[in-house]
Amino acid sequence: MRVENSSVIIWHDGEPMLWRAGAVSAEVITADTVYPESAIVGLPSDAVRTTSIDVTPQERKHLAKSLPFMMEEQVAEDVDDLHFVSAPLTEEHFLVAFTRRDNLSAWIEQLSQAESLKFFAPEALCLPRARGECCAVAEGDSVVLRWSDSEGARVDLSLLSVVLDSLTEQPEKIVMYGADRAAVVAHLSDEQQALVDWRQGGWGALLLLADTRPGLNLRQGAFAPALPLMKWWGLWRTVAVAACVAITLQLVADLGQFQKLKSHNLELRSAIQQTYRRANPRGAVVDVEKQLDRQIAEFTGEEGLSAFTPRLVDVVTATISNSGRVTSINYSAGQLRLNLTAENFSAVEEIRQTLEGKGLKATLETSSARGDEVRARLRVEVS
Repeated sequence: MRVENSSVIIWHDGEPMLWRAGAVSAEVITADTVYPESAIVGLPSDAVRTTSIDVTPQERKHLAKSLPFMMEEQVAEDVDDLHFVSAPLTEEHFLVAFTRRDNLSAWIEQLSQAESLKFFAPEALCLPRARGECCAVAEGDSVVLRWSDSEGARVDLSLLSVVLDSLTEQPEKIVMYGADRAAVVAHLSDEQQALVDWRQGGWGALLLLADTRPGLNLRQGAFAPALPLMKWWGLWRTVAVAACVAITLQLVADLGQFQKLKSHNLELRSAIQQTYRRANPRGAVVDVEKQLDRQIAEFTGEEGLSAFTPRLVDVVTATISNSGRVTSINYSAGQLRLNLTAENFSAVEEIRQTLEGKGLKATLETSSARGDEVRARLRVEVS
């Protein structure tokens, strides 16, 4: 993947430092540091191992899950304590990198605003390298070097010559970056010194030539950066919880109102049935509305009196809602004569006005006080 002027985060003496392309020195990372979009986290090569393996087409389908078991015989540690990633070099040859999970967690914790950093790779694989070359950068008493597409290391400067001699394929050129040429080449043999292409500068200088990202990324699986949705949830979690509480309270209130209306409806139906029973003391009460319509039709010889029952409900409801009680109802020629009891004369008048408010013409025919209650008769036009 081609990028322009990458920046890289490298650990110096246990602390992460930001190198920008072309910079002469590294920046200390603080809470205010703004990382370049192309920034790569170069993990310490002495704590991240790389190797390559051959993979069959069948193994490739499930490589992410099977990789720890495939590597079990090649590592001395418990594979459950290690984080593995892979990337194809060819169809059947894969680059593998692994490190301890606790190390990777610790490195992420050291980085401010780590969620914005999406690419982690061994620092050695961040070095630019052409075919046949070995690229290295000297930093004090250590050297980070890369000698193939998949291999590199961080070693003590005193061991640089030994490491170069041990390479299976000897490089044709050693591209060396550093600040003190004499101090570095003094650790090399005459043959190795002849291969050195010295370039003054450190990571800032070599990043000017680094036009590709490393082939694999350890920021995967359990260590992948949080999705934007997770970040959104972190910001809005309190609001969401409050909304859920409000909805729950509203549902409880609605349930309470429903129970209240249900109780009122049962009370109303009971009053209607009692009134019907007074007018029709015999026979079973099954469906008051249908029974009333049928009997009225029989008495009057009229059909289509289905509007009568809702009017009767209005009359009974108006009486009950004003603390009244229906004692009897008589129907004749489109008129209801309602006998009722109420607490006082004002309650009788409120019942009459309630009926008027429902579009019924209600006339008070008689009323009289009897002890602690008032008895009254209302004539109600229902047709």
